[in-house]
Amino acid sequence: MTETIRTERTLLKKLAKRKAINRNDPAVTKDPYLIQDLQNKGLVKTVPKTEVRNHITNTVDWDYALSPEGEHYFQQRREELKRFLFRSVFVPIAVSVITTLVTTQLIPFIWHILQPK
Repeated sequence: MTETIRTERTLLKKLAKRKAINRNDPAVTKDPYLIQDLQNKGLVKTVPKTEVRNHITNTVDWDYALSPEGEHYFQQRREELKRFLFRSVFVPIAVSVITTLVTTQLIPFIWHILQPK
């Protein structure tokens, strides 16, 4: 699972709502490192805005959009949190309960059997 910081997750949420963000959008230009970092992590990709080339610069205008991995990032993150809670919280509680029941029920029973009659 790719680790992100809070501002990167905020930008991912904006991308998920809008489907694409122009490269000149304030969310992108405020901190261009964030979008570049998300692109390096494979969560964001560039997509051509139009197939028509700009006559002055002879380039295609482009936007940022979520990659397939970026589209499912929050679902994967939620599943990982559930798995962590199950392993770190619920399993130790279950082990503790079982241990308590065994020691409070089994030890007195064994002690009673071992007592001389």
